[in-house]
Amino acid sequence: MRKVRLILLLFTLFFGAAIYPEKIKAASTIPTIEVKLVNYLGNKTSITVVFNGEYKLSNGIKVSSGTEAVIKLSNSKLSMETSKGQVLIEKDSTISAAPVKTDGTLSVNGRKYNGSFQFVIEKDTKNSNLYVRPINKVDIETYLRGVVPQEMPALWSMEALKAQTVAARTYAIKHMNDSNMVDTIAKQVYGGSSANHAQSDTAVKETEGMVLKSNGALIDAVFSASNGGWTELNSSVWGGAALSYFAVKEDTFDFNPATKEKFTWAIQLKQEQLPATLNLAIADIWWNTLKETDADNAVLINIKKWLVSEGYTNDVAKIKIAKIHKLGVDLTSLSAGGRVLKGTLKMDYLLMANGKTAEKKVLEMNGTAASKIRAIVGIDRMTSYLIDETVTKNGSIYMKGRGNGHAVGLSQYGARNRAEAGHSFNQILQFYYPKAALMKEYSGTASNSQGMDDTVPPNISSFKASIDYKKNTTKLSMKINKSGKLTMIVKDSKGKTVATIAKNKEVKSGSLSFDWNISKVENATYTAEIIASNKDGYQKTASHKVTVKKDKAPPAISSLKASTDNKKNTVKIGMKTNKAGKITIVLKDPKGKTVSTLVKNKEVKTGSLSFSWNISKVGNGTYTAEITTENLHGYKKTMKQKIIIKKPVKVKKASVKPSVLNLRQKPSTSSKVILKLKKKQTVVIQSQQGSWYKVKYGSKTGYVSAKYVTILK
Repeated sequence: MRKVRLILLLFTLFFGAAIYPEKIKAASTIPTIEVKLVNYLGNKTSITVVFNGEYKLSNGIKVSSGTEAVIKLSNSKLSMETSKGQVLIEKDSTISAAPVKTDGTLSVNGRKYNGSFQFVIEKDTKNSNLYVRPINKVDIETYLRGVVPQEMPALWSMEALKAQTVAARTYAIKHMNDSNMVDTIAKQVYGGSSANHAQSDTAVKETEGMVLKSNGALIDAVFSASNGGWTELNSSVWGGAALSYFAVKEDTFDFNPATKEKFTWAIQLKQEQLPATLNLAIADIWWNTLKETDADNAVLINIKKWLVSEGYTNDVAKIKIAKIHKLGVDLTSLSAGGRVLKGTLKMDYLLMANGKTAEKKVLEMNGTAASKIRAIVGIDRMTSYLIDETVTKNGSIYMKGRGNGHAVGLSQYGARNRAEAGHSFNQILQFYYPKAALMKEYSGTASNSQGMDDTVPPNISSFKASIDYKKNTTKLSMKINKSGKLTMIVKDSKGKTVATIAKNKEVKSGSLSFDWNISKVENATYTAEIIASNKDGYQKTASHKVTVKKDKAPPAISSLKASTDNKKNTVKIGMKTNKAGKITIVLKDPKGKTVSTLVKNKEVKTGSLSFSWNISKVGNGTYTAEITTENLHGYKKTMKQKIIIKKPVKVKKASVKPSVLNLRQKPSTSSKVILKLKKKQTVVIQSQQGSWYKVKYGSKTGYVSAKYVTILK
């Protein structure tokens, strides 16, 4: 498993379930583990050791403290000789060394280790080469002192270190008999006593013997550096049956503490890496001087290394990547936790054949496992399977994702941030392994009652969702049987959070209710997830379905008709509506100005409706009735209806007063006289212009002075 620094992977296999500590009879003996030293040593045919304390060798010879010796492999046999030339062991298949006192340490190529050692001959399965392989035998608690600070920074919060320690202990005991128990990320990184740190030592001591179990058996406590915000199932990553102590859920505490953002990664490569016109027959001329476009890109370097590791060639220098046609993942086929499962790669590469010519090869993989794509481009570049974008555009390949590691079990950054927020190691373990039990596997100095006070979380019952579509709210009510904290989130069918109703809200036992504003959500079935925790952080999660079914169709208007009664100076607006709701009618003049609001948000029933508009104060013209209907769920619709008002003109008459009155062509005394009117003749007044009336007499129309006529009633 890999250590977190910046965001190096942490793999502490940690399979968990609601962590309920149990008091059991603990064994008295601390188990031991045998670890092959590979990580810091590599493959060597000669190893230098320094004895810090008196040691006894397999042939019975005792070696004094301070002695330096070399263990060599020669002719398939091992020998040990001091720096002064004294042969301690000669031509043996194995060499063992055990400290006379428990505080002794053995330095192997500069790194110190407690416990005893066995040095064996190991054969490389790939090339059959032989190497000296040290195997360190040490008790689990001492082993953990060299593991925890390698897997998690020792200066992180104590509760995070404790959670890491319990996970590492559980994993170590479960796998201690594995034939391939090594000190690398393949298992757990182990740095011996050279890695010890006072802070992580305290975490080991205060949790001594504590492990996680499910149904009485040790869980497989895997972990990673960052889950990108979502945990994952073991079955989605490694296949097989899904284990009950893993769950897919959102992890809001998984983020970069420096930026408060999710950990992201990106890959970018050009498709064309070499000119297509290269003459492969004279490759020796340009091979050493011509570089790929992205020759220094770590992804391209990793691809070459993978080709060598898979036997396509035996030397990276003999490979050049010519063109990457396709490199991506399938975002339509995802795991339970939203991670990619399949990927595609097609590329042309060149192999230097005989030192002079190059040969073009094609590597194509369609629908291959995403894990293989990750292995090819490098787990240090494609650090997770939680991918947000994969695209090929304008000659470039781009891939972007979140997280670092497999995301099963504990997230180390999540644990770190939870500890900083005040969570205990019990709470941290409970979140990442929701159905595991924290137990004492063997006795020690740590208290059996460590954090085991109240293990029963509050229980939620009588959940009910009542929707008020008029107010666009859903009342979520329930009962809780004890005081604690409550978090409630609402998720859509894809698992996306659409509302956070409550977050760590302090509640008392009894009835509770919360309002959810549904004005901005669509019709669908949602899931209300409720997490109730007690004072010691023990949680219980419940989920309930809530179906939102808004009526999006406003009342429909039909048979709309407007009829004018000029005698009563009213316009009757009649219509039919197909459902109950509200109606608003606004009347506007030809310029769009509101002249009347007949009704506003008036509640109406299904059927015929009629409204009356008083037009006594409006003139003739074309008006618009804007009719807005609204259903009981707040959805509206507006329609318009033209209304033409054409009131009959009232005739106004006048009588001539003088014996003779000139009817002039224009309203002026100098204007031409059209006709001479006689006293008491009746004229029809058409309009007034200043002190003149425009009048009509018979077929003649002209102007007369207003002072010379009497208006008739």
